[in-house]
Amino acid sequence: MFNEELTAIRKAEDDSEALKKDAKLQARKMVEQARAEAEKLVSDAEEAAAKTYNSLIQEGMNEADQEYEAALEQARLDAEEMAAKAEAKKDQVIDHIVERIVRSGVDS
Repeated sequence: MFNEELTAIRKAEDDSEALKKDAKLQARKMVEQARAEAEKLVSDAEEAAAKTYNSLIQEGMNEADQEYEAALEQARLDAEEMAAKAEAKKDQVIDHIVERIVRSGVDS
């Protein structure tokens, strides 16, 4: 009877050790799985941030290009307007210069 109880106790201790080992193994696996999931989340977040960054940079560059083109167009229109005004006054300026030359020749 003593041997049977001793055997039962040893079996219970062995079972307890096996349960401890299984629990430690499962805990280790859970930690590794959690770590892998966390790394995946971080990686996904970094990738999403990079995409957002690149998208915003591209959007900013597109907006800058549009503003640059608009400024160039406005400068072209301003230059055309100034050229047209100068052309319109060209005959008046020539007449004024000729008149001054003639007057200075007459007054001499």
